[in-house]
Amino acid sequence: MIPETRVNPQVVDLISRLHRQGFEAYIVGGAVRDLLLNLEPKDYDIVTSATPEEVRRLFKRQARIIGRRFRLVHVRYGSTVYEVSTFRREPTPEERRTRGSDDGVVLWSDNQYGNREQDARRRDFTVNALFYDPTDGGRMIDYVGGMADLEEGIVRMIGEPAVRLAEDPVRILRAQKLVAQYDFTLEHELAQTVREQGASIGLASRSRLYEELLKIFDKPFTVKTMAVFRENRFLCHFLPEVDRWWDESAGLLMRHLMAARDRRKAQGGYWKSRRLALATIALPLALQRLEVENPRDFIESPPEDAGKVVRNAIRELLEPLPIPKALSHDAKDVIMLLPAFFRKKQMNRVVRNPQYRWAHELFSLLVEVMEWPSEMLEGWPPADYGPPPLRSPGRGRSRGRRSGRRRGGESRPPEGRGDGATG
Repeated sequence: MIPETRVNPQVVDLISRLHRQGFEAYIVGGAVRDLLLNLEPKDYDIVTSATPEEVRRLFKRQARIIGRRFRLVHVRYGSTVYEVSTFRREPTPEERRTRGSDDGVVLWSDNQYGNREQDARRRDFTVNALFYDPTDGGRMIDYVGGMADLEEGIVRMIGEPAVRLAEDPVRILRAQKLVAQYDFTLEHELAQTVREQGASIGLASRSRLYEELLKIFDKPFTVKTMAVFRENRFLCHFLPEVDRWWDESAGLLMRHLMAARDRRKAQGGYWKSRRLALATIALPLALQRLEVENPRDFIESPPEDAGKVVRNAIRELLEPLPIPKALSHDAKDVIMLLPAFFRKKQMNRVVRNPQYRWAHELFSLLVEVMEWPSEMLEGWPPADYGPPPLRSPGRGRSRGRRSGRRRGGESRPPEGRGDGATG
């Protein structure tokens, strides 16, 4: 069904080594889904009957156990890290109550080991619960009807939607991301529950929601994802400020800018820059706060208090998410560098600014969206010109969903290398 040649050879080796020690091991989740859709997986998740300690003993220095709520092992092959988890089962009501104030619904801990079928039935959606063994003639294991739902393009919750979404409210967000990314449809009961329980996303940790936002920024479906959120009355709970001005002129400009960025990302070879994404989404709100109707007026003659207004707009935009100060500061600097593109006499100084490449790209997006003359970009060096940023506010961690991570700073292609989780 899936030729072994389409699977990363490192993953095949990892699974084979577990098999040789008598353990079950499979590719699971999004990688299987993408392979069946004839897409290239961004990362691979491995599930096994081996405990984290057994995996670490087998791979020795290649392996490191991480996590408390969900213990797993990072296995390193060169510069790439794969996540290997042990089969889990649903916890009992007593096992759920791991906090004094716990209501017995939300899963604060998920370290009860089980077997293969138990692991499949505790996963979130049927299309994410397929097991694939690339070393056994391409064996596919489906306990929950995931193959049929994948063929029909349906996002179906495993179990009762109201209960499963209450266990982990982030599933509300992830279900809608599948709709946006793959043009799937929410199963009727799940769709209704997503709308009814959207406010419960506030129970999830802000750091997890911030990570989910970065994943949205990292893929070429940002506008589609936000539109799906709004259609399901969820955007007002996730990003209330964005929801408030969605239909206003600032919201329209934001959608056009992000759509242009999505198109460029879809073509490949595009930076995975979070500061650029934040600056792109924040610029329209900043202009609204400055009472500037046309971005060109801001670029030609920025108001004296523009820096402060832009900084406050960025902070308000993504409340209540914990945006690192370094990232919001850099996004502000990107926006505030835009007026320099109307001062070509300062070009030598501007191109040496650490934020030049991002400001150049944002200006290029504006030229496209506002249908300004392309001559406005003439003379300015390409965005990959000049030195790399002088400082990086966070560790680079290029990742699709969870594995295949590479550390590093901002760089040009290939896709997936970027400015880190915070920049």
